[in-house]
Amino acid sequence: MATVATGWSDVLSMFARGAPARVTTRHGICFDIPGLTVWLRNAADLTPPPGYLYPELIKDYRDRIFGDQRESSLLYQRLRGWIGADGAPIDQFAQATEVLRQDEHSRSAVFSMWRPEEDLGGRFPVSPVGGALRIVGADLVLFLTARSVDVWVGFVPELLTFAQVAADAALALGARGAKVCYHSWSAHMYEVDYLTYLTGTS
Repeated sequence: MATVATGWSDVLSMFARGAPARVTTRHGICFDIPGLTVWLRNAADLTPPPGYLYPELIKDYRDRIFGDQRESSLLYQRLRGWIGADGAPIDQFAQATEVLRQDEHSRSAVFSMWRPEEDLGGRFPVSPVGGALRIVGADLVLFLTARSVDVWVGFVPELLTFAQVAADAALALGARGAKVCYHSWSAHMYEVDYLTYLTGTS
């Protein structure tokens, strides 16, 4: 997708083409596309898609990384205050950025937001679970791997928020631009939203 605003409808359209599998989860029936990968070519454009029904969630998700929810946000704590083996906090994202500042060809600028001992049985495990920064050509690319994402509700806020993370990192590193490669093990839509989507597009 060129931008989130123009590409979200293309992702949604995959659910109307018979691609998803119907699965039963502990949270209800959903339609699932396993292993969906999306390339966002312009991470600097943070315009929400027309027709997205939950603009308040965009603000909420952004506040978890950039705003006044940071102190209570598990997402922020994992990314910016990971507790190391010695009990000291580690700013994983700052470390990853510094790795690239020292060596723009490094493949070691990685971070993780998944703690199996805490999250494996958790009701709502933190997501995305990990990522990496790379300089590819003249661009900063943020690679994200998410355990799962609700395409109807959570995909837009998550992708827009991490697009800004990528754009900020690109600016800090002097890269020409920023891109995001987002991979979800389970890109899904719950049955009620799936039916709403199909009704709205028929």
